[in-house]
Amino acid sequence: MRPRPGPPTPDSPGPRPRGAGTLRRVVQVLLGTITMGSGIAVLLHAHLGLLPLDVLHTAVAIRGGWTIGGGIIAVQAVLLLCYLPLRLRPGIGTVAAAVIPAITCDMLLRVLPTTDAVVPRVGMLAAGIVLFAAGTATYLGAGLGSLPRDGLMLALHHRRGYRLSTIRVVADLGCLLAGAALLGPVPAVRSGIVGIGSVLLALLLGPAIARLLPIFRRAPGNPVSRSTGAWDSVAGPADTETDDSGEDTGAPSATGIRRTSREDERLL
Repeated sequence: MRPRPGPPTPDSPGPRPRGAGTLRRVVQVLLGTITMGSGIAVLLHAHLGLLPLDVLHTAVAIRGGWTIGGGIIAVQAVLLLCYLPLRLRPGIGTVAAAVIPAITCDMLLRVLPTTDAVVPRVGMLAAGIVLFAAGTATYLGAGLGSLPRDGLMLALHHRRGYRLSTIRVVADLGCLLAGAALLGPVPAVRSGIVGIGSVLLALLLGPAIARLLPIFRRAPGNPVSRSTGAWDSVAGPADTETDDSGEDTGAPSATGIRRTSREDERLL
């Protein structure tokens, strides 16, 4: 049992106001998802390849006559509807990660310069990887939920017993094949939607996010399980609830699915 904290002394701060931890985490989600959207826009301008999920987002946008942001929201909205039969509860981060990057991406695509030169495009690819990795780690570290796709992957893992690595490979292949089918394999490559950057993103992005996650999870106000050190995510969702100050209350969640930091890394 943890000892009860004593009264504040003249040299120590008083108790944190209720809700301060939650507000800090919401701001972290906003900053992270804006940075994610910036990374997607820069990667699109590089024309050297996108992640499988963004290949599908772009293909749906082109086929539907929408902006890229519209494609992102459309795909994620369909995935979010799949939460209903599974009785999964989306978190603030779940909705934010589906909407804010889409809006940010559309805004930046209007002002970012375009170029056919190879060197600037390679620089854009590198910058896009850094921005997307930093943004993803930032919003995931807040522990308020993740993309609808990740929530569905965790549900399959916990309820059906499938390996997370297997689910991730199948999901990525499905997104890539679906996007290529909508666009046509040759146009997808010629347009730069699928390319060498897709390979680099697949190899580098996951490890980069996994290294950054512990930094943002240690931010004040972010919840951590007292018993196991596992970080709880509403989109996971978690076994236990947290109060406004980020403390584990021990109350069971509505879904009974625990999302750990190790699982976060295996989803990347």
